[in-house]
Amino acid sequence: MEFIHSVLSQNLNVQAGGVWSWDLPVNPLSHIYVTFKFKQNKPDTSIGFWDILTNITKMEVLYKGSAIYSMSGWDAWACALLICNFEPWANNWNGDDDDELSMTWLIPLGRTLYEPRECFPRSTRGELILQITLPTTGVRIDTRRMQIETVELPEAAPEQFLRMTTLSVTPTVTGELDIELPIGNPISDVVCFGTTKPSGSVETPTLLYAQILVDNQRKFYSHVNYETWFNMAGRIHPPAGYWGLHVHRLDQAAYVQFNDTGYTIQRDSVFGWWNLLPFDIFKDGRYTLETAGKSDVVLRINAGVADAIRAIPCEIVAAGRGY
Repeated sequence: MEFIHSVLSQNLNVQAGGVWSWDLPVNPLSHIYVTFKFKQNKPDTSIGFWDILTNITKMEVLYKGSAIYSMSGWDAWACALLICNFEPWANNWNGDDDDELSMTWLIPLGRTLYEPRECFPRSTRGELILQITLPTTGVRIDTRRMQIETVELPEAAPEQFLRMTTLSVTPTVTGELDIELPIGNPISDVVCFGTTKPSGSVETPTLLYAQILVDNQRKFYSHVNYETWFNMAGRIHPPAGYWGLHVHRLDQAAYVQFNDTGYTIQRDSVFGWWNLLPFDIFKDGRYTLETAGKSDVVLRINAGVADAIRAIPCEIVAAGRGY
């Protein structure tokens, strides 16, 4: 077998507030790389990691107008790491004015990259479209260019593909709330986002705990608390490289940090806002959350804080079924 890694768009100049679309290849498609290139505009402080993620409002893959992938730039970064163990490496992050920086997002159409049994099936030209929406304003950015690269598997005969679309809810009160998960396809994972995470002396997060109910019966996750839920991600990935904050131990405070021989201590993780509920641990269907024929499949969240929650179920869609 072979794969074809090719460029769909080379350094396209894009403007804030625009919506950009590309026809995707017709061969079975494993994944898409979206690279955002820009020059830093530094009037005062350097651009931050979160500033970069907010420079993509929405990323979507549409098949005949229906989304098989749809989420924000923030969620796309988190999902790539949690589902595919993909963490991009930013380069040239020196923090000077006019520095040339880049950041790459992964859009997976299967949970394992390059997997011929799980990728998007062959399509007809114009049916499969990538669409990216940029925010109306950018943060500390002068120029914007976009590179789109795709990985096709021309000899693949996929049995299934991955669909990931976003469910959003903002509770008005704290306490339990139910998010209806899609019915019909097996669900391998659910990525959850909560606006508030523990910070400083504040203990209570938005995602206080989670449960899964199928036809009013608890399944898989009878009850999982935020703290354990968050740390469960250590099974698949070490703490993300872009730590929220860290501190340096200085042997002698009067000297610069380069004289330090102590440890770098992680103070925080950028993943405090996202938690992963995995079902299909081995990616072989052994533990998938089956939804076909069910009346009600629910993600129950106890909202410790009444603010925005997002859930992104990872559906495994049979290639022979309607998309």
